[in-house]
Amino acid sequence: MMDICNKKWLLAALCVLCAAPGWCQLPERAPGDSIAFDAAEVVYRVRAKRVELVGNATLRHRDILLKAGHIIYDQNTRTVTARALPDSTGAKTRGLPEFTRGKERILGTYMRYNLDTERGRVRTGRASHQRKYYRGSHIVIEGQKALNAFDLSLSTCDLDHVHYDFLCKNVRILQNDKAIGRSVTFRIGPIPVFWVPFFVFPVKQGRQSGLLTPGVGSNDRDGIFVRNVGYYFAPSEYWDATLKGTFRERGGFLLESRFVYAARNRYSGAVDLGYDRNTSGGSAAHNWRVNLQHQHRLNATTNIRGRGQFSTSTNFDRRNSDNLYRYLNRQLRSSFSFDKRWTESGRSIDGSLTYYRDLSKKTNSFQGFPRIGFRQPRRRIFGGDESTPTSDRWYRAFYYGFSSTLSNNFTRNPDPTPNTERVSLQNLLTVNSQHRPMGWLDLTPSLNLSEELIYSDADSTTRRTSYSAAMTSGTTLYGIFQPHIGRLRGIRHRLQPQINFNYSQAGSIYGGAFGVGGNRNWNDARRSINFNIGNTLELKTQRGDDFHRFTLATLNLSTGYDFDAPGQKWRSLRTRASLKPDRRVDVRIAMTHGLYDDAGNRSLLHPRLQNLSVTSNFRFAGGRSDPRTQTSDFSNSADFGFERDLYSDFASAGPWRFNLSHHIAMRRFGNTLTKTSWVKADLGVNPFQILRIDYAINVDILPNAKLSAQSLSLYRDLHCWEARFSWYPTGFNRGFFFKINIKDIPQIKIEHRRGGFGI
Repeated sequence: MMDICNKKWLLAALCVLCAAPGWCQLPERAPGDSIAFDAAEVVYRVRAKRVELVGNATLRHRDILLKAGHIIYDQNTRTVTARALPDSTGAKTRGLPEFTRGKERILGTYMRYNLDTERGRVRTGRASHQRKYYRGSHIVIEGQKALNAFDLSLSTCDLDHVHYDFLCKNVRILQNDKAIGRSVTFRIGPIPVFWVPFFVFPVKQGRQSGLLTPGVGSNDRDGIFVRNVGYYFAPSEYWDATLKGTFRERGGFLLESRFVYAARNRYSGAVDLGYDRNTSGGSAAHNWRVNLQHQHRLNATTNIRGRGQFSTSTNFDRRNSDNLYRYLNRQLRSSFSFDKRWTESGRSIDGSLTYYRDLSKKTNSFQGFPRIGFRQPRRRIFGGDESTPTSDRWYRAFYYGFSSTLSNNFTRNPDPTPNTERVSLQNLLTVNSQHRPMGWLDLTPSLNLSEELIYSDADSTTRRTSYSAAMTSGTTLYGIFQPHIGRLRGIRHRLQPQINFNYSQAGSIYGGAFGVGGNRNWNDARRSINFNIGNTLELKTQRGDDFHRFTLATLNLSTGYDFDAPGQKWRSLRTRASLKPDRRVDVRIAMTHGLYDDAGNRSLLHPRLQNLSVTSNFRFAGGRSDPRTQTSDFSNSADFGFERDLYSDFASAGPWRFNLSHHIAMRRFGNTLTKTSWVKADLGVNPFQILRIDYAINVDILPNAKLSAQSLSLYRDLHCWEARFSWYPTGFNRGFFFKINIKDIPQIKIEHRRGGFGI
């Protein structure tokens, strides 16, 4: 007599035989342990407790999905066997087994997997995980934690005939951790390039421990060198460490370490230590370099920061750095600072200690040792800080602000240069107000009082005092039109006239002690008035249901009159204008006109042109990009031509682009007139999205026509590889650069720069 389990199996088989083709489900042995399957043909072996799925077979269990031409499920052993089926000719197979679990995917000619132990075997297997592809003659699956493989090929190339791979005799892959390979050969195509007895490959994203990718190169100074030989250690999400070395054919070696730590919203910092053993001079020289930095958030309103740079050599960075800034920097800077603020009142206090070491002059400067500052931001004088209606008393619109800074600066210089010392206390009080007496007129009075008390062994001034008062008045007038011409839906002209009157005076006290006693000397008071008129023309267009607003043109005029200036009292008339008819076109104009003739006589109605500059930018690109989304701020756009670094990449997403800039300037010095002009152009094409060609040229037109710079850059997409070539035939950075590297492993590369090569 059949047991209960056999009865359930028979009942399920009878139900499936009587039902239409489709997904079927075997009864559960435990909650969540059901098996669903589908196939073109389902054969039930009731006595043997087996199910055979033939043709487009699919079996699903928990997070496992298995597809194959032929699948056999054995209920007794809970084992699944999958293989491909021969096609109609018998020469080829169809339905290769495909095993998927989460993001893991394994292909093979034959698979056997146990659902309980989660162990299995794959013949001639192929697996993919996080853009990495594995191919092995034999793969062993050990649960959800590990894979063992033999004769495994690892690559980021997804082709059957890979462009490169790491061939491992045997390897163990720990899920979401690393792959440890033995007898590893790096091959480009079928050609072996180098061999290592073992290697560790990362197979998870994010920070992880592992060996660094070394590089080999050559230059005129060091000869052949091997760099980046070391290990990266990341045991925690709160800290990590790196230890690496550079070994040179000539000149010894360099050891570097870096320790980084961080806790979100609490503290962070780093410690960098470098040791250089230099044997290029015949005898060994030992030099050190230490960099420290730390920042700590004690609470929501209090922070401390510190950084330090120390070195035993004045040329440490020049010998060991390829970074241009570090190579040219001749200062070591160390500092410590803190800041504290009070949320309700807005007051804040901060302090710092700063030390500079000049490597060239060998001087030590202590700037702000210490420096302590206090600041009271803008605050209402009468009535407190609570918000009030606009109809409140006029005197409640007056505000004040105050700041004070104590600073102690001194230097320690080598003989015979004398040392210096300076202590100062600076105080600044500001009072201002804002009024609109008629609802449309802006009236802003302000008063500034500044005082500095000084003690210095090099300056006899012991106190400086100054005060200034200003009254600014202006308004904004609008002219709005709403035409319906093509896509044009609105025109707005904004006129902003403004007048500003200033009165200032400064005085100094010489002698005495820290501003007490001594002789006071007041400078003559200065009075001036400034005039400014701003014009802005804005347009609104419509495309479908979308409205677009942009600034078409601007025009700003400014001048002033100095009541107490000797001789010519009217300042020059300055004009600034811009025209942007399209986001791809930008024209900027700057002019200065003198309001006096050659004899010094006032000529307000016939101003004389002194300076003129016109800069025009035109940038166009083909493809699907919407010109409305392109940037209109050409001053912040990416440099091109000779302004771009020789070794940097260039981007060209569309099939082509063209950039053109022209600049012309004129300057008058008395009777001498000088002119300068240049044209810069950049053309990039990318017709097939695999080859990008970029050519840039810069031509000086005035004062002498000459070709100042040009460059040619090429980028070739080589599937899993990429190659770059940049050539500067003329100009100050004359030379060429070539690099070919793996896209997903950019550390594996071959490159050539001026003065050497690297791998």
